[in-house]
Amino acid sequence: MWLVSDHPANSADSPANAAVPPPEADHHLPAPIRWLSRVELWAGTVFFALIFAGVMYQVIGRYIPPIAWVGAGEVARLSMVALTFITAGYLIGKNGHIVIEAFDSILQGKKLFVALRVFAALVMVATCAALAWESLLMIEQGWRRVTTVLHMPLAVIYIFALIGFLSGVLHSIVKIFAANRPEPRLDISEMEG
Repeated sequence: MWLVSDHPANSADSPANAAVPPPEADHHLPAPIRWLSRVELWAGTVFFALIFAGVMYQVIGRYIPPIAWVGAGEVARLSMVALTFITAGYLIGKNGHIVIEAFDSILQGKKLFVALRVFAALVMVATCAALAWESLLMIEQGWRRVTTVLHMPLAVIYIFALIGFLSGVLHSIVKIFAANRPEPRLDISEMEG
């Protein structure tokens, strides 16, 4: 087999492994950002549980009509939207968002690589700030409109958008100052419990 563990290319000192950040690459992040990430992850877990519960209740309601409730579908849909917004900052901070990495391999190890990361983080700051501003405007207008079944003001959903995009701004600002350090990577195993 061509992948042998004692091959020199597989050692920890090899240049191929030098570009891979260690799993604890986010240890240099400020404590408030680490706590914010934990809160976002827990909020995302709660919304995911609400999605699961809403969908399962809908399924059970199809087979047991007396307990069917139309609001279960609305709970699942609104939880999905809230999950999307509330985890936006977390995904930005952990590089779990969509990234174009065409230049990463070309510029890896060069000074321009840090400049590219700073530029990307600045674009994310501007984008998240603009979306947070729009969310704020939608919150002001959203108290008049309510959802169909739960009669919940739509402004509540935009509050989650505002929180998520402000978090995205914070995570992006931190990425600017940590552009010369290894970036944290999204670790799916930390989401498994």
